Amino acid sequence: MIENMPLDDSWIAVDFVTEEEVPVMVRFRPNLQNFTEAGLYNQRMDIIWSYETANESLLPEIDDMDFMEGVENALVEILEQDNQSILAFTFTGENERWWAWYTTDINIAGERLNIALAQFNELPINISVTEDPEWAEYFGVLEDFSADE
Repeated sequence: MIENMPLDDSWIAVDFVTEEEVPVMVRFRPNLQNFTEAGLYNQRMDIIWSYETANESLLPEIDDMDFMEGVENALVEILEQDNQSILAFTFTGENERWWAWYTTDINIAGERLNIALAQFNELPINISVTEDPEWAEYFGVLEDFSADE
């Protein structure tokens, strides 16, 4: 059933500056209604990559950004297979990159995560799982950033 749900792969990217004058980049998928309404994606798996940067923007260096993109692509390829997990949004800034995935089954997502990350040396990431059946975090991102597009 979920493998036949169409996934709109359009993204919106927004750059903003925090109250502390720190730049942050956010990307999100604006058209996930069929997933939010399915009632099957009740858990959010957050992957946080902590990094150190020498520049005062607290954004990653270009090489680090490229590497993070490669890791993201590997994650998408495995986790989004048959729509089991869906990457909803990412934040990059303040020495962190945060990927927010909604999943139908955290155990399957964890197994796939291990497969995707096996091709890389140990990464500076932390993974947490939150019950979010209402997609509150995602809808907060839409509310905060859709007007900025």
